[in-house]
Amino acid sequence: MKILLEEKVLGTQSKKNSKYYWVLETITGKNDTSTEFDEDDFQMIGSETGFIQNVKEEIIKKINAENVFNFDFEPKEGDYLSIKNNLRKKEYLNLIFMNNVWIEEIYMCSYRDCEGDIYTTIKTGVAFISENEIIF
Repeated sequence: MKILLEEKVLGTQSKKNSKYYWVLETITGKNDTSTEFDEDDFQMIGSETGFIQNVKEEIIKKINAENVFNFDFEPKEGDYLSIKNNLRKKEYLNLIFMNNVWIEEIYMCSYRDCEGDIYTTIKTGVAFISENEIIF
């Protein structure tokens, strides 16, 4: 499997011309107010089945083994990466960096503290994912 996450500011045109794109976020602070957990806030919606879901184990293995970004990046605890299918909005792979590895967050906010942590986008870009060892 070959994966390249190329940095690109995602405007309308770049998103329209690519099948997959990604968003990388990091924790930049904490909310001051403490709110109680409400089960209705916990979205129990996972990704649709599709190519990303079919190869997600390989993607996770690859991203944990090497830098798949086209820039230097050292993830830190709580960083969040979403890889999305631009043509099928409900097909995506959400990953969170915990205990020095990327793991899948199947349900929104199941690992992240969406109420307490303030996330800010670090970078965005286009994702090239291939089952074959094709050089991009």
